[in-house]
Amino acid sequence: MAGGSHYALGYLLGLSLWAWRPMLRVEVRGAENFLRPSILAFWHGRLLGVLMNSLGAGAVSMASRSKDGALAAGALVAAGIRVTRGSGSRGGGEALRAMRAAIAAGSPFAGLTVDGPRGPWREVQPGVVLLSRWLGFPVVPATFSCERPRVLRSWDRMVLPRPFSRMVVEYGDPIPPEALGGKLPDAAAAVRDRLEELTAALDRAVAGRELWPPR
Repeated sequence: MAGGSHYALGYLLGLSLWAWRPMLRVEVRGAENFLRPSILAFWHGRLLGVLMNSLGAGAVSMASRSKDGALAAGALVAAGIRVTRGSGSRGGGEALRAMRAAIAAGSPFAGLTVDGPRGPWREVQPGVVLLSRWLGFPVVPATFSCERPRVLRSWDRMVLPRPFSRMVVEYGDPIPPEALGGKLPDAAAAVRDRLEELTAALDRAVAGRELWPPR
């Protein structure tokens, strides 16, 4: 595994989420869609809000084996999320199997940044579909938006909620595994379309505009 110092920094960043969340006015929409067990699917750039609404939930997620992945792993562990290490390019199959074992052992849900650790931006990788098929659990699209957001110029255009602002986390309609049959690219595109629609509509409702450009 790479990046012991990155993991330590990530852990400190994860701890900061516990202090950050009480400074936000958090609203949750579609809570009835957040089935357990299930697989939460969200964009990398919308990770923070979804994560802050899952602090200490005992879920399982994935981080790559790179130094950036070590940073993410530290943050997730500090947030009370169990982490498996791997990505589409290194150890992805092993990490998915570990996630499957964690859910079978009692983790209430899995959470996946479906455009991977480094993109392509807003393109769903097949891991979420494979995990849904293996487990027979639905995929639940998840996103967030906020008033007065800060949008970084990073590859994922990460959205940051400013302290003391209103943040809305929304869970979309579950996608059952039987709806994700057929070819992997088609099933991944179906998850992508649901996430795009959910995120754009929430941005318009909360931020007053779409924070990311249309596809």
